[in-house]
Amino acid sequence: MFGYWDALYFVLVFIVGLILAYLLDQWAKKKGMGTKEAGDGTKIFISGEDPDKVIPGFEHLEGYYTGKNVMWGLKYALKRFFTVLKADHTGLLTDYVSYLVIVTAFVMGVLLIWG
Repeated sequence: MFGYWDALYFVLVFIVGLILAYLLDQWAKKKGMGTKEAGDGTKIFISGEDPDKVIPGFEHLEGYYTGKNVMWGLKYALKRFFTVLKADHTGLLTDYVSYLVIVTAFVMGVLLIWG
């Protein structure tokens, strides 16, 4: 029962899912507040960034947005963690290679002992 897989059932469930998604989309458009999808008065809104304002340093990327506000919650929640990481960040390649060698040696030691 649990090891059996039939492609026809998968296709059937996929088609039913597409139909339900389409019906939900149509229902949401009818019940929505009348948001414009195209034409005058429409504007892209990405987490509080105004596309009409020029972002310093990104003038050459007309129509592209940096998304700096998209991950603000994650950055705020992990602020203390990132502060600790910044303290250990030296920027020297030799430090990172030594970390890699130490971790690899530890993993190999564990595999050899408990293998």
